[in-house]
Formats: sequence, C-alpha cells, structure tokens
Amino acid sequence: MKKKSLLLSTVLISTTLLAGQVAADETEVTLAQESNVSQQASVLSSEEATSSAVETSTPLAEVAEVTAEPTNQEQEEATAATTEDASAADNQSEELGSASETNSDYAITVLHTNDMHGRIVEESSVIGTPKLAEAVKESRSQGTTLVLDSGDAFQGLPISNSTKGEDMATLMNEIGYDAMAIGNHEFDFGLDQLKKLKELLQFPLLSANTYVNGARLFEASTIIDKNKEVVGDEVVVIGVTTPETATKTHPRNVVGVTFSDPIAEVTSVIAEIEARAKAEGKSYNKYIILAHLGVDTTTPTEWQGSTLAEALSQNALLSGKNVLVLDGHSHTAKVDTYGNVTYNQTGSYLNHIGKIVLNSERVLENSLITTEAGKALKEDETVAALVKTIQEKYAAENAVVVLDKSPVELNGQRENVRVRETNLGNIVADALYDYGQTGFSHPTDLAVTNGGGLRETIQKDKPITKGDIIAVLPFGNIISQIEVTGQQIKDMFIKSLGSINQVDSNGNVVLDENGQPLLEPSGGFLQISGARVYYDTTLPADQRVLAIQILDHESQTYKDLVLDKVYYLATNDFLAAGGDGYTMLGGSREEGPSMDGVFADFLAKADLTKYAVINPNSRTISIKASELATYLTSKETKPTKDNTQQSTQNTTTTTTLELSPSGQTQTITVSYQTAAFKSKAQAVHEQNKVKGNIYFGQALAFADGDLLTLPLTASNRSIAAVLVGFVLLLVGLIGVRRKRH
Repeated sequence: MKKKSLLLSTVLISTTLLAGQVAADETEVTLAQESNVSQQASVLSSEEATSSAVETSTPLAEVAEVTAEPTNQEQEEATAATTEDASAADNQSEELGSASETNSDYAITVLHTNDMHGRIVEESSVIGTPKLAEAVKESRSQGTTLVLDSGDAFQGLPISNSTKGEDMATLMNEIGYDAMAIGNHEFDFGLDQLKKLKELLQFPLLSANTYVNGARLFEASTIIDKNKEVVGDEVVVIGVTTPETATKTHPRNVVGVTFSDPIAEVTSVIAEIEARAKAEGKSYNKYIILAHLGVDTTTPTEWQGSTLAEALSQNALLSGKNVLVLDGHSHTAKVDTYGNVTYNQTGSYLNHIGKIVLNSERVLENSLITTEAGKALKEDETVAALVKTIQEKYAAENAVVVLDKSPVELNGQRENVRVRETNLGNIVADALYDYGQTGFSHPTDLAVTNGGGLRETIQKDKPITKGDIIAVLPFGNIISQIEVTGQQIKDMFIKSLGSINQVDSNGNVVLDENGQPLLEPSGGFLQISGARVYYDTTLPADQRVLAIQILDHESQTYKDLVLDKVYYLATNDFLAAGGDGYTMLGGSREEGPSMDGVFADFLAKADLTKYAVINPNSRTISIKASELATYLTSKETKPTKDNTQQSTQNTTTTTTLELSPSGQTQTITVSYQTAAFKSKAQAVHEQNKVKGNIYFGQALAFADGDLLTLPLTASNRSIAAVLVGFVLLLVGLIGVRRKRH
C-alpha cells in the first residue's frame, strides 16, 4: 500500500511539474507575442510619423498647383515686349506674314512623366494609362502639346514585365508620346530587347551619353516642330542617362556599353545644335532636357539632375532661352529654378502628370495634375480597351495562388527596404539561405539580397499569388552562390551601410526605431540571413561596421567573422556580378533557379507568423558603439526562435531506442530542421540512447539545434506526452498489484 501511495504521489508530482513547465512555456510565448504586438505597434507608429515627415518635407504642396503668376514688373515687361514684337512684325510682314506675330508668345503645353515603371492600370494612387491618354487628348484639343517621358517606363510591375515592356510600348504609342529618355531600367530585359522596343516605338528614345564602341547607341536629340506655320516654335529635346546604369541594371545587360559624363555630353550636344542652327540661319529658343539622373544624395553630385540644371543656367549658348530639365530616377516630386532653367520631377509610378506651359520667353504655368485630378478624368476608350486585353491575358498567367492567405504584412516600401532590416527582406534572404543548404556544392553560410530589388509589399490577410511574388521580385534574377573571403564580406557590409544620414526639411537628422540616425535610401542596402551585422550610423561610413557574426553550421551559434576564411555567399546574380557597386565580390560561382521560384517554394512551407515584426533589428542591428559589448554579453549567440533563417520543413529519420534497462524498445522519430541540424540531432539522440533516457512524446524535435523535451500544450507532442504518462501510470499500477498478489 505504501508503494502504491508512493507511486501515485510521484506521478502527481511529475504531472504537476510538467503542467507548471508547460504553463511557464505558454506564458513565455504569450508574453513574447504581446511584446511583438507592442513592438509592431511602436514600429507602425514610428513609420506613420516618418511618413508624415516625408509628406511635410516633400515639396508636393509647392508642386501640386504651382502656377507661375507674372508680377507687376513682369506684366509691364511683357506689355513692352508685345509692343516691340508688334512693331517688328509690321516691319517684317512682307517676309514672314502673320506667322511672325505669334513667334514670341506662341504657347506650348508640355505634359511629362517619369519612372512610370509599368503602371498600366489605375490603382489607389496611380492615375493609369487610360486617364493619362485622356489628359493628353484634352490638352491637345486646347492647343499645341508635347508628351515626354524621362525614363524607366517599361519595367516595374508584372503586368508590364510579362511582355518585357512591349505592352507598355504599345500603350505609349497610342497615347502619342513625342520623345523619351533612356532610364537605367530600360536595360533590365537585356540590350537586344531594348533594341526591339526602340523599333516598336513610334517616337525616339534619346540618350546623349550612352555609347557602344565609341558610337552613340541612341539618338542624342530631336527637334520637335508641331506647327509648321509658326516660326520659332521649335523645341529642342535632348536625352541623358545616369552613369549609375552601369551598376543599376544587371551587368550582363550593359556589356560593352559605357555612360559618359552627363553634363559634358549635354553641353556638347547643345554646342553642335547651336552651331548647326547658326549655319542654317535658324534660332531655337526652347530647350528641354529629358534627364534620367535624379537628386538622390547617394548619387555623385556631378551626375545629379539638379547639378545639370545649374550648369545649364550658366551656359552662354543658352542665355536668354527658355530651358527645362525634366528629370527622373530618384522618384522625387521636385520643382526648382536655376536662372533661366526650370527643373521638374513628378515623383514616380504615374501618381502625377507634370504640366508646363511655356513660350519662347518664360514658363507661364508650372503644375502637376494630381492623383485626384487625374483619376477624375474619364478614360480614353481606345487605351482602356487595350488595357483590358492586357489585363485579361496577364490575369490568366498569374492567378495561380501560392499561399491562401498571408497572416502578416511583408513590407516592401522603398523607404523601408533600402534603409534598414525589414521582414520582407528577411524572408527573401531566408529563402535564398534555405535553398543554399542543399542547392549548391557547399552549404550556404550567409545570404544577402539588395533592398532595391524588392519592389512591392505583400498584403496581410490576402492570398499570395504568382503575380504578387513577381511584383516583389520583378527583375527575373536567379540565385547564385559565390565563394568569398571574410574580408570581402566585411567590405560588402561597409558598402551596404555607406549612405549618408537622412535629414528632414529643417536639417534635423532623422532617427530610426533605436534612436540612431537613419540612412538615406540606397538600392544597395543589403537584407541578410545567416549573419548578424552590428553598426553605428553616428560614425564615419568606413567605421560604422562594429562587428559581424556568421551562423556556424556545426554548433548552430553565431561566430565572429574570420577575415581570411572562405565562406559561401548566396545572393542574386545581379549582386554576384558586381551590381549596385559590389565589385569586391567575386570568386567561383554556381547558379541556381529563378529567385521568384525559390521564394514561392519557401513561402509555401514557411511559418510567416515568425515575420510579424516589420523592422525587427535582429540581423542588421543598429546600435551605439558604446553599447555593443553589453549587448553582446546579454545576447544569446544561437538563432532566435522568431524570424530566423530556418526552413519549417522537417526531415525525419527513425531509429530504435532502448527505453529502460529491462530491454524494452520503441521506434523513435527524430525530426530536424535543415541539413545543418542533422549531425546535432543524431548526436543528442545517441547520447540519450546510451543513457537509456525515457522521452516524453513520440518524437524528438530539434528546433534551433535544441532538444524539445517539454512540448507546449495543444501540440501533438504534448498530447502524446500525456498519453505516455497515463500508460506509465497504468503499468506501474499493474506492477504494484502483481507484487501484492
């Protein structure tokens, strides 16, 4: 009887301890979830504040309805000029007739776009091509109108990418564009496809500074004369392309192509045109430079559109002429004036349409057709019909559902993925890391992808389709693995974190969620997996990287980077080939399948709830240098259980294990995550086999390399543990009863 009581007491105590441990585990999980929710709310609040700051600092308020109203002095000058023109017209009436009367004050409307990036369809903040066509039609019904684009029109969204820009080219032909500058992303489908698009277009592609073997690849300029009956209304249009194209499209797309200095080339073309005009007895008073240069602070100053505008304002050949610089590339809504040069950029994604009205002497109106005004227009029927056909074709190709519903938002906003760690960057990098464990000759040590290659957000509580994935990764890149040294990895992260700090409109430094200065957006900012990088943005660019740790396959702990050690880096083929300026990378390379395919496969098996926090600061860790030592001391070196680079697809094996000294055996399923955990799983299994330990549950599960012996309630292992407990209790009772008899 005493033995029975002792056995029951032991079982009750064990059950209580197990329940207490499970309750503690559940409490820890609940608290972690609450912490994540709180952190996410904080992040969202911070991002809303950042968004508000951006809206305040962006000159949209100035741009939205900027109409140049002449001052009293200007009106007097205009009246005097008109009188002089009328007198001159009387004297020259026999030679020029009535045309000369409208020479100086003949107004032309310029509608312009930049960085449309395949925005064919009207969306919440996108005007769309049918209503753009209607705006053009209305303007042309009221007077002479030029329609111009400053580059990056064909590539960007799956609906345009699916035909490598050909559908977008058809729409631009129908809208009636007059000229377009070459942007860096015009090369994204390859040089041969760009040449094909050039032939499809019914208007010229312009770039004065793009060369192959010493010859210009495109026309440098064109002269547009919309009204042959008016003398002096001709408009000279010159195109120029950012030299950053050499690193901001895939290097294979620009083999043999060079991009010379923008200012020098535009200046040279102006000199040629002016010399020819003088020889022919002509005079051009209106110049429009279609530039794809931008004003990003990460762009060298001499390549920026604003620098070009300032240089042109000091060009003696343009003195007294009306000059416009219509820019793109940096996705900035900006209006500025440099002497007789007006600088404009509309933002991006067809959120606005630029509108300028000018004559030979000055700009009469400078404004934007806003999103609201554009969406209020009716659709052009012909373009709308074309768009419908394109949509139907595309929908059939991309309606395949990869995941029924995403439980989280995976944030791909440009101002997010290009400046700090994000959950979208983490999961894409994790997909590369996961593939790299078995897809190449050597397991991947770390994976990186550039923020500039992540182009869309995956929405919460909505299905994820093939089209959504292509929208995130629209460039058709493939996964590559390259052999690199620790020194190359260090140099790579120094490059990634080399941008200057953001400042607001008042010159104040913008801070991130950790109170550290936030970097200016750069397409080369790296999202990572399998590594931790600690950095301090208060330090000079070449000193910001404080420490780098790489996840070790054997111990599954993070270890300090060894500069002369060889590592295997998985990335996209764009970066592997030196794109975005990562020329320090190199070494032998293996290539795999398309990134969008690898990402789709990973999404189908991943636990997306691990990526709930948009900016987790868990891999690319922004921290003060003075706080690093304390942080590292308190931080565990093994991977965290939320938002890590593990695959959720288990590999299983079975083995026979002695459960007690009496020789009873049971088949145990050993489960481990990714090949990297296999050796540790087997080692721990063998240890326990030798010890003859009894396991709670029907399986040994390894997560982050740890043996889970106390499963959470409501899990299969937890239920199995309870059943085993009851079986052991029953066996014990039977044994006691037999001894009593």
